[in-house]
Amino acid sequence: KMRSAEGLCDHPGWNTYTLDKLGRQIVSGHFGVEGVIPREAELCDQLGASRGVLREVLRVLGDKGLVSAQPKVGMRVQPEINWNLMDTDVLDWLWAHRSRTDYLREFLEFRLIVEPAAAHAAALNATEEERREISSLCGRLQDESERIMDGASDERAQKVDFQFHMAIFRASRNRMLINVGNMIGHIMRQQIAVTTSAPGTFREGLPLHRAIAEAIARGDGEAAAQAAEENVRLTQWGFRRR
Repeated sequence: KMRSAEGLCDHPGWNTYTLDKLGRQIVSGHFGVEGVIPREAELCDQLGASRGVLREVLRVLGDKGLVSAQPKVGMRVQPEINWNLMDTDVLDWLWAHRSRTDYLREFLEFRLIVEPAAAHAAALNATEEERREISSLCGRLQDESERIMDGASDERAQKVDFQFHMAIFRASRNRMLINVGNMIGHIMRQQIAVTTSAPGTFREGLPLHRAIAEAIARGDGEAAAQAAEENVRLTQWGFRRR
């Protein structure tokens, strides 16, 4: 269930501030091993929030899997395994307060599972327009690679790379894969910015992007999946050597 800070109801500015502050405290381990959150009155004083705002914030954090009410204990931080890691707020808090190495390692492992499937499905199911879009984005990747040469990627190049991968998920014509693509887009933007920041890495990945686009264009699912897998593995290798 995706719910961002903007989804809060009354007094959106103050609700958003309180949600962000408490969410960051939870993710950073502020409440210790036991994870017991202070009683309502104490927490209102600490956060400078009204009871109404705090209750709404705790409800939203409950929706995100971060907290739950327990008899005789009160509000408690949930085990991390229960957190909604497809929620953009939770992802931002993890990015800010936890190990980015672990965060990106896990994400690349997840990409290795889903992207070959998306590329395979796109090769079989994409419309001609979608195949042309993917080929066009690959051409733009080539242009960006020539622009930056062997330097580090920049925001413009990263944006085209992101659009290329999202276009493949859409072209899969599989509603579950499309939904996965939408959910991981927020993380992928962060990952691309990090893993293409070393000089030359953007150029290194271009041949595999081209192989994916060409396989999708000719409807070769096996080749598209293989190239997609090799592309993620290349990214993993580059990330490990950083």
